[in-house]
Amino acid sequence: MTITPSQNKTLFHELAALLTGQLFFPDDAGYEQVRQLWNGRVKTQPAAIARCLTVEDVIHTLRWTRAHGLPLSVRGAGHDFAGRALAQNGIVIDLSQMKAVTIDPDKRTAQVEGGATAGDLIEAAEKYGLATTTGTASLGMSGFTLGGGYSPLMGVYGLGVDNLLSAQVVIADGQLVTANAQEYADLFWGLRGGGGNFGIVVSLEYRLHPLTTVLSGMLFYPLEQARAVFRQFNEFIATAPDELTIQFGFIQTPEGQTVLLLSPTYCGALEAGERAIAPLRTFGTLLVDQVQPVTYNALIHRAEIAPKGRHYYSQTQSLNGLQTEAIEVLIEQGLPFSSPFSMIGLINFHGAASRVGAYETAFALRQDHLLVNILAAWEPQSPDEEQRHIQWAQNISRSLAPYAFKGGYINLLDQEEQERVPLTFGTNYERLLDLKRKYDPDDVFRLTVGHLAL
Repeated sequence: MTITPSQNKTLFHELAALLTGQLFFPDDAGYEQVRQLWNGRVKTQPAAIARCLTVEDVIHTLRWTRAHGLPLSVRGAGHDFAGRALAQNGIVIDLSQMKAVTIDPDKRTAQVEGGATAGDLIEAAEKYGLATTTGTASLGMSGFTLGGGYSPLMGVYGLGVDNLLSAQVVIADGQLVTANAQEYADLFWGLRGGGGNFGIVVSLEYRLHPLTTVLSGMLFYPLEQARAVFRQFNEFIATAPDELTIQFGFIQTPEGQTVLLLSPTYCGALEAGERAIAPLRTFGTLLVDQVQPVTYNALIHRAEIAPKGRHYYSQTQSLNGLQTEAIEVLIEQGLPFSSPFSMIGLINFHGAASRVGAYETAFALRQDHLLVNILAAWEPQSPDEEQRHIQWAQNISRSLAPYAFKGGYINLLDQEEQERVPLTFGTNYERLLDLKRKYDPDDVFRLTVGHLAL
């Protein structure tokens, strides 16, 4: 069904009367601001955006949308690079205003609404000296977790999915269910890495850990030393302690200099952290050393280097170590960047995250690897320019593929990479398809990362 602008408000009158939140239409003054995602490249125009304030708003919107045969999408915090949060000429269930966080310091748990960001969660938990595995401050906790959830804390505390204790989900028929180890255990398994295939997650419960301060910061090296630094780094991470997770890659400084970056985060005693990080300072000639004690809250805010509204295109691979050939691809094809704002980032998956069995959660790649995020970023000038940035990212990804595991990280897969989804889920794929048939047989939730095509 297609809705013309003139039909909108008449057709939606019944739905609007059911909501405590607000419906936004293309001709409303606030529509464009509400529609805008983190990635300014996404120009999709939904017929209406339901900015929900309660679980009942979510249920009413889902049931109404299904009854009228309209396309549906779900938006959490809106940190979406591929545009799946917006259904063209369809209805968006917008959870971005549902972001309350409740901390239970005695049980060391956090109850988080579906639109909450990592910043919302960690700011609330910090008051009690607690934290959990998250991404950067603006990342929505629901999307981060449903895809897996890489983090600088994962060596000690595991992925985001490994800290999820329970979730409240509105499934395709409009029923609200609680999924955990005891209730809807099959659904709970699928939520932990299976994407948004099975319903709308309106609340999540996380395990928290005693943590306030980490040892973290940036180490810059000159590009001409990149090969030597990478070789030493590859040897170093093989024996790195769980407490030390390292993000690294290439970025361009505000002064216009492209540099090799190592950004370690040590989650443990600071003196032990200094000893663990010390070898990194000997890998080459340091241009900058910013490693210091910092609160985890400050760290996730400081890591925000990709502002909302810029245009982005992402590609990803999961490398089986940093082989010489992969190093050459990163240097020879990655540099120079397509834009001063582009970057190549990697993070070492290890420790507690690797010790979870491949079948324990839907997230299947549980052996040590390096997650690669190739992020093309630019300020738009012309349509022709966009293709140049996209090709830069695609060329690097294709060249890295022979040295990578099959599949990829579903939170970073583009909508046109559907063929990589079964490879990503691996031996968990058939089980996930069975869950999709059980909880969403009509494929209502088709606009989601890691979409399971029935």
